[in-house]
Amino acid sequence: MMEIAQTTKKELFQEIEQLPSLYLDELRSFIRYLKFKQTGKVTTSINKTVLPPENDPILCLIGIADVDPFSENIDDMLYGEK
Repeated sequence: MMEIAQTTKKELFQEIEQLPSLYLDELRSFIRYLKFKQTGKVTTSINKTVLPPENDPILCLIGIADVDPFSENIDDMLYGEK
């Protein structure tokens, strides 16, 4: 099993070396996507971990405030007056 993984990695490195530089960013994005599928976390280019939107505590708070005047006419503004 270890030999198969090493052979696959070697083949991938060879493929990457032949890939036009135009596609390297796309490849990096795909690798990050695969890592996300595996761990559920996204890493940025500066090695910060970014939570998926459903686990982000700040995004969970959006819409929690029901304070005038912020929410007073929001439905009318978004959907038109009744």
